Amino acid sequence: MAGSNLGWAAYLAGTGPCELTRRLVLTTATSKAPAPSGDSGLAAAGLVREPIHGSQGTAYGQLMAVAAGLFEPSELDRLAPRQHGSSANDARCNGNGFDPLAATEAIAYDFLAKGGKYSRPFITLAVHDAQRGGFGARTGAEGCLSEIPTAVKRCALSIEAFHKASLVHDDIQDDDEYRYGCATLHRKFGTPTAINVGDYLIGLGYRLVSRERTALGADAVGDILDRVADAHMKLSEGQGAELIWRDSHNKQLTLADTLSIYALKTAPAFEAALYTGLRLAGPAAQYLEPIAQFARHLGIAFQIINDLNDWQGDDHNKLVAAGDVIRGRPTALWALAMAGLRGEKRSRLEKLVSSGPLPERALAEVRGLFEEAGAFEQAGRLVAEHQRRAEAIADEIQPDALRKLLFYLINVVLKRRQATH
Repeated sequence: MAGSNLGWAAYLAGTGPCELTRRLVLTTATSKAPAPSGDSGLAAAGLVREPIHGSQGTAYGQLMAVAAGLFEPSELDRLAPRQHGSSANDARCNGNGFDPLAATEAIAYDFLAKGGKYSRPFITLAVHDAQRGGFGARTGAEGCLSEIPTAVKRCALSIEAFHKASLVHDDIQDDDEYRYGCATLHRKFGTPTAINVGDYLIGLGYRLVSRERTALGADAVGDILDRVADAHMKLSEGQGAELIWRDSHNKQLTLADTLSIYALKTAPAFEAALYTGLRLAGPAAQYLEPIAQFARHLGIAFQIINDLNDWQGDDHNKLVAAGDVIRGRPTALWALAMAGLRGEKRSRLEKLVSSGPLPERALAEVRGLFEEAGAFEQAGRLVAEHQRRAEAIADEIQPDALRKLLFYLINVVLKRRQATH
């Protein structure tokens, strides 16, 4: 594709369409987001976004900064030494224009460090810290944080490598144009190269863990790899279900089916990050079931909020409003609307989407049908219910430092009004 040639030219010249963006991990919104329409959605359920206050949020900020610091050039190269040169520039020019053997590594490392909130490595580091007494989440904990073992940092880094690999492949499958405000890798370098970069990141993630047997012990490494592999398979199952529905002419979809897809696509990443932190700190068998259920409810709520926010667009990723509907992706809003509409109106909604990618001019009609079915309000109530279930699980978790962290994650990941616990 033409875009891929332009991308390679810009990359090799070192003047790509956007510079690497660095954002502090898990920053919270400082302004309330409007509901999709009227009193619907999150606002109707009282779930508006607010900033986090208090010393707890400030203290976790230190761990967030550590997580973000894993992706600074010098630290990234220390934790995951490159096999071909020390920087992306070494791949761009070797006297003949570029080094093809170094190109995959260079693109992968650039994407690994680019954009995002680094929330998953933060979760791993914070859980490990909580199990060791929670000293890193206290004000003035710089000394404790400087002593985080390299093996722990590498495992946290691996979680982000897996996540970034899934984004590369997901962007290809959905043919998304932008990621982190820049052209997606397949638009920039071509689909074959992007697939290969995603595969490379998967391999990097497994290697970061597998080579720490001496530091962590073979049992711990084996347990972590087993859980990560399980999460990888579940993610693929969920993505596969979404793709099959998207490409099918039959657009019937139940809410239960949608939430099952969400649980497979989103929850495993949270679960893997949580479990890795727990297992790095010691035996974690007693946590397997509660963190699986916690991650399920957190992941479902997170994804439903994404559905609602999709109707507002996303300037950072250059996404238009209602992108999920335009591209025919299965969402909870769609399932709720199909369940709430009858007769001709339900048939009309189904016809709008089943005919292929929806033109933007038809979005007003879809929005109106969603509103008539009460989809936005019901989705807001679903978020509240899954948050309640996640909180109930978190409240039973010990030690107290881990319990507090789980409540903090609920608040920050869902970007919702913080309760006092």
